[in-house]
Amino acid sequence: MAPCDWEEALNGPDSDTAQVMVLDCRRDESGSLPTDTQAMAQKVSAALESWSGQRRFDSSPFLVLTRGATAVSTDEVVHPVGSAIWELVASAQSEHPGRIVLVDTDSADKGLGDLFGLMAIRNMTVTAIASAEPQLAMRGDVLLVPRHNGAGYTPPAATARSAEPTLVRMFRQAIADDRFGDGMEMLLAAAQLRPMFDDHTAGIPKGIGLTGGTPGNSGGDVLPHIVMICTPAFLGGYIQYILLAAHLGAHRRFSVIPLSGYEPDEPLPASLDAAIDSIAKTVLDTVGDDEFVVGGMSGGGNLAHATAARLLGQGNTRLQGLVIFDSFIAPEANDRQMDTARDAVVDTDASIPDLAGFTSDRLTALACWIDLLRRVECLPVECKALVIKCTKPSPAHNLHEWPVETWSTAQTVRTVDAQHVELCSTEAHTTAQLVDQWLSQE
Repeated sequence: MAPCDWEEALNGPDSDTAQVMVLDCRRDESGSLPTDTQAMAQKVSAALESWSGQRRFDSSPFLVLTRGATAVSTDEVVHPVGSAIWELVASAQSEHPGRIVLVDTDSADKGLGDLFGLMAIRNMTVTAIASAEPQLAMRGDVLLVPRHNGAGYTPPAATARSAEPTLVRMFRQAIADDRFGDGMEMLLAAAQLRPMFDDHTAGIPKGIGLTGGTPGNSGGDVLPHIVMICTPAFLGGYIQYILLAAHLGAHRRFSVIPLSGYEPDEPLPASLDAAIDSIAKTVLDTVGDDEFVVGGMSGGGNLAHATAARLLGQGNTRLQGLVIFDSFIAPEANDRQMDTARDAVVDTDASIPDLAGFTSDRLTALACWIDLLRRVECLPVECKALVIKCTKPSPAHNLHEWPVETWSTAQTVRTVDAQHVELCSTEAHTTAQLVDQWLSQE
């Protein structure tokens, strides 16, 4: 179940949903711990009453996040506002058994409005729902539940993780030894042993969730339909564009195409041709009769460019343009980005290990798709294109200084004062505005 901000759910369409409603009480509007007990109590009471009183939320659990509401050791200080919220929600739990979950966390994430905050809350949500415990405390990666006698907290009985597969352990060791390239070669060799597809219908992920499906918004109807292609380095999944979708999807049709192979039972493409053909046909299935543009971030931009070339070569007339977010054509530039890819997969694994962390499937898919990316030839396409470049260096490289490359015969270049990874996270609103302006002018 995916988390959904309570305010957005309350103001959203009146339809059934199976999402987990999240009421984040960890900070006030200034970002600090709340200090007004009465105001927060009223907020929580109103939310619980509204949630319990609307049938559209009958299948949606309610997750309340607090910070400092309870102490798991003598070193921790209990904050009065959090403690009041905890008592209020605990009382409501008796009226709605099994439907309300309380989680007190020390996480410093920024909540559902930030990409990494969203990932952290997704991880908390899955962990909390899977634990089947009504009250939890999360301290770093440690999950704790109240003892029945009221004397502190203890790890739940069913939180032990199974031992990691040998392939994952070896890749972690390669990273620790600063041998990321060697680790990728090992993963690529293992990928060749996995099931492969030539027919695109066999390669489309089926599940709707973090790493599957072809989700599209139902709120916007402005065309052209924006279709983003996932980047391999994010370990799969449309969540990488979720903040961009939040800024564009309210008025524009917006969909994301995931890459196959990141989850169990998903095959990998047998060749670059099979990969691009699969993406291209999935795009057409997704947009229906809509006019559309295709785009992507980083390596996703290269795949989007190849997809546009394939569709134009087939005579498609509904493709209206191409959107490239800080992607690179030159092999030298893409080789430099390997350091960024290393950081991306390590950060993702650390942020949401239970949802998109290291597994044998995800790592071998990563190696397969990056190998395919190195074979893509980016010749200029005969369509309009928007190229968005960053102006700040990333920690691993200075590709912000790389000259603008030619992606199409008619391209518009815009810049964002940000690092590479910020285009679809902290600066997603700026990126979305540039895309919207470009599409409105075309």
